[in-house]
Amino acid sequence: MPQPLSTQPEFYLTVLSQLSEAIVVIDQAGGIVFCNPATEALLPGGLEGLAVPNKTTAYQVLDPHHRPLVAAELPLNRALSGQHLNNEELLLVMASPPCHRWVTVTSCPYPGPGSGHSLLTLRDISASKQREATLIAQAFHDTLTGLPNRHLFMDRLSHALALAHEHPNGLMALLFIDLNRFKVINDNLGHRVGDDVLVEVGSRLQAIVPPDCTIARLGGDEFAVLVEDIATSSSAIDLAEQLYAAIGQPFLLLSQEVYISASIGIALGPATYQSAGEWLRDADVAMYQIKDKPNQMWHIFDSSLRMQQNLRLQTEIDLRQALAKGELRLHYQPIVTISNQEICGFEALVRWQHPTRGLLPPGEFIHIAEATGLIIPLGWWVMTEACRQMQAWTTTYPVMAGFTVSVNMSSKQFSEHNLATKIQEIIVKTGFDAHRLKIEITEGVLIDHSDTIIKTLEQIKAMGIKLLVDDFGTGYSSLSYLHRFPFDCLKIDRSFIENADQDFEKLEILQSVVRLAWNLGLDVVAEGIETPRHYAQLKALRCELGQGYLFSRPLAPEAVEAMIMQKLAHSLDHTPTV
Repeated sequence: MPQPLSTQPEFYLTVLSQLSEAIVVIDQAGGIVFCNPATEALLPGGLEGLAVPNKTTAYQVLDPHHRPLVAAELPLNRALSGQHLNNEELLLVMASPPCHRWVTVTSCPYPGPGSGHSLLTLRDISASKQREATLIAQAFHDTLTGLPNRHLFMDRLSHALALAHEHPNGLMALLFIDLNRFKVINDNLGHRVGDDVLVEVGSRLQAIVPPDCTIARLGGDEFAVLVEDIATSSSAIDLAEQLYAAIGQPFLLLSQEVYISASIGIALGPATYQSAGEWLRDADVAMYQIKDKPNQMWHIFDSSLRMQQNLRLQTEIDLRQALAKGELRLHYQPIVTISNQEICGFEALVRWQHPTRGLLPPGEFIHIAEATGLIIPLGWWVMTEACRQMQAWTTTYPVMAGFTVSVNMSSKQFSEHNLATKIQEIIVKTGFDAHRLKIEITEGVLIDHSDTIIKTLEQIKAMGIKLLVDDFGTGYSSLSYLHRFPFDCLKIDRSFIENADQDFEKLEILQSVVRLAWNLGLDVVAEGIETPRHYAQLKALRCELGQGYLFSRPLAPEAVEAMIMQKLAHSLDHTPTV
């Protein structure tokens, strides 16, 4: 059985003195009938601030928006006038020296004996408000840089658009900033160092961007800046160039100077934007126009870019179906022996027979395949089809038994652990002689995978497959990998062939590459041979192999067969009779 409560006043005073809430009883005149010790801790100097506005000697009572309350709004005056606060009302108590407490107040008629008129309960909720503020900050700010995050930035974009619709003649700018080659820092120096770079970039942006602008980290290595009031587009360009220069200053990382750059897309507003998402999308699209243009700092969005983006998206959707629908085709460009112009092989080049756009060259879709990962199944299809076709031709035309076929492989394919096994499966499935297959890879693949690729290349080489460095001289141009990796041939990029007979520097490079290949025991294939002068120059340099429009454009399979038949007929016509 519970024991009856004590009826002694000392008991209740003891209980009230232990409460953290301030308990106050006032009489009709506003005098204090009773208050517990928590009241003095919460309201230094007494209750006067609850009745007299603009009191500055001890504390001042404000509303939740930090606005001072007038006399009639103060809790004590409302209680005396009978306006009791049955529900908790949030107030801010500003004390001196500068500090503040969040306080909830309730009041009701005093129910007990004596001269009391009203009972007030005040509770300090500063700790919970601080936790709430922390959660809000975490929800709307980036924990690494302290900048607004994507969620808050989109909210401010929406707010800016709403204001712009009321004042449509204003001009605003949205800058989308993406750091170039940031992944290299993460991969080589570690994510902690990468985080330090992001923090420093945030600080550099804040040092340049005007205080009335919004800077945000959208995620990863992407930042954005909203300028809500600019005079002309030139102002946005000036800001973009300042930001580009600031990011381009060296970063001291692990006692060494590291340089990065940025790509900046600019979308001017409010224009016709109806949503923040549309606006940010266009700035992103503008940024991607310069991702592969190292000498261009910024790009301004225009409506033609949206058309390009829509076309790109539709191309991606169609490309995903192209493999399943059998819409891809291979064309074959002859590779000839320079000394006698006789065909010794082909390079297999993919085309796309689009159902509505006709036959598309690789430039229309390969970059999309690379970006989306579709290059992996596409690349395996190319190798399989090239080996199948070459084997079929060999069966029909024995004269082609010595011809080789070259196929390009993407760096994304080399990221697969079972690459050599997949190639072996293709060789077995098609019955094609592995010694007649050549695989072309770019210099970039070697740099990005230099620690893991050697074993894979050696496995491929052990099958008898030849390995070629494609577009030699246009990538990292590091000669060290030529000693480390088991290559058989260098393919000289067409840019070194053009005007080599008139450009002495190009001619020197061409000669140096050929000599280098000789010294390393490698063959050389020259691409882009289009004129007799190109041919004569390469023949004089004793380059072994070549391909280009001078000899033949890439040919559809039926055109290759027609060419072979023609050559067979020609050889029969010149067969001596007995």
